[in-house]
Amino acid sequence: MLEISVSKSFDGLKVIENIEFKTYPGEFVCVVGESGCGKTTLLRIIAGLESFEGRITYRGKILDRRSIGFVFQDDRLLPWRTAIGNVLFGIEIRKKVSEEDFKLAKEILRSVGLQGFENYYPKELSGGMRQRLGIARAIAIQPEILLMDEPFASLDELSRAKMQEELVEIWEKEKKTVIFVTHSIEEAVFLASRVIVLTPRPSKVAGEVEIELERPRDRTSPDFNLYKKRVLELLRLR
Repeated sequence: MLEISVSKSFDGLKVIENIEFKTYPGEFVCVVGESGCGKTTLLRIIAGLESFEGRITYRGKILDRRSIGFVFQDDRLLPWRTAIGNVLFGIEIRKKVSEEDFKLAKEILRSVGLQGFENYYPKELSGGMRQRLGIARAIAIQPEILLMDEPFASLDELSRAKMQEELVEIWEKEKKTVIFVTHSIEEAVFLASRVIVLTPRPSKVAGEVEIELERPRDRTSPDFNLYKKRVLELLRLR
């Protein structure tokens, strides 16, 4: 279990005021809130990229950041490396790449729908393919927790919906614990096992909504829209 209890200030301005929640192994959690409420800052804190007040524990111990993979809003791919070179990059930082690592990278590319594109450079890939490559790179280090910061925000509506469906398929295969930040209520309800709703700055947890819908989810169903309404009601709390 990942347990989070954190606060954060920038130059005396309180951005996060004691955000507290837990995530369970293999759970897909979405965090939603209005722009500027500290969603990205929260992910950066969990990843060890920001100082903070409070405590983050994983399985009862201080969180080891080596167990975390991070998918950023902008893909941050290395333009001079091929697709497989990008996937191997995180492994190379930690150790010498073996033949088994190379086979693993090829398998991960296949699992995210990039089989046959191993030797393509990022500039030769579409926006959706680049995002899949970013996910593949994060998975390659075999993290237990995957942090995702609005990775589909720059995609058009159809591409975004397709990537959401593909992400659910990847998550069902990998069973990673995912914390996914988004400003889209529909995206959160489609993806999440549970939605954490944040208040405006300084942000706290306004409430949680457990999404008890079968997968694949029908975005047009009355139940789907009922969950959207519940999340929206929490967002309107001040």
